[in-house]
Amino acid sequence: MIDLLRLCHDGKPEAGLPVWRLNMIQEILFWRYHKLSDEKREIPLVWSIMHMHTSTQLAKILAIKKNLDPELAGLVCVFHDVYTLLTGEYRDHGVKAEHYVREIVDEYNKRWGIKIGSISEEEVSVIVDAVAVHSDKQKSSDNPYTELLRDIDSLDAYLNGMEPGENTGRKQRVRSVTRELGLRVQV
Repeated sequence: MIDLLRLCHDGKPEAGLPVWRLNMIQEILFWRYHKLSDEKREIPLVWSIMHMHTSTQLAKILAIKKNLDPELAGLVCVFHDVYTLLTGEYRDHGVKAEHYVREIVDEYNKRWGIKIGSISEEEVSVIVDAVAVHSDKQKSSDNPYTELLRDIDSLDAYLNGMEPGENTGRKQRVRSVTRELGLRVQV
């Protein structure tokens, strides 16, 4: 097995974007989802995995653009569909995710918190709050991480070929975020 921490961090705090906690959370998730199958899933496993990773990357880009913490934005996105990823169920997946978020963060904090830095309760609250309401794209919030997640979830689905839908709020979010990023797309 490759030592992901060494590969990403190599003992050099100045090397690359500081997202080592996020990388280790993704490793924990990998070891959980690699054992799963598509049997009895509402959403195919491959879609859940792909969407988790691509939305996480997009979140870091948008966070940099918005002067937000790219690692926290990535953590919000890596967890946004964790319930669906691990259970295969979609209904109320944002609200039902809290248990998995806390369990995985606890595992991370026990394994790597001292070495690379714990994920704080304040950060967990930001994650849980954003994840719980991310599916309602027509609402808006004062929380920049909630808004970022709603935008990225919409953009990533669009970039993966999903129709944004007229009455879902996704189309407006895709238009807004692509303009903000300076992208010219026809939505």
